[in-house]
Amino acid sequence: MKLSNREIDFLSRVVTGKHLPPADREEDRTRQKMRRAGLAEVVKNPRRWVITPAGLDAISSEDHK
Repeated sequence: MKLSNREIDFLSRVVTGKHLPPADREEDRTRQKMRRAGLAEVVKNPRRWVITPAGLDAISSEDHK
């Protein structure tokens, strides 16, 4: 799966725990695309985004391109 710069930025921020930008329409579209692809998910208590093993694989393969 080829990731856009916005998708790579989102996954990188989730991995490092950096603050996510406000979820405007484009940002929300990116987040939901990553969730549906199984690269990130939302967990509860506290509610936050976490990266999945597939997301780590996707981001590491993008680093090598």
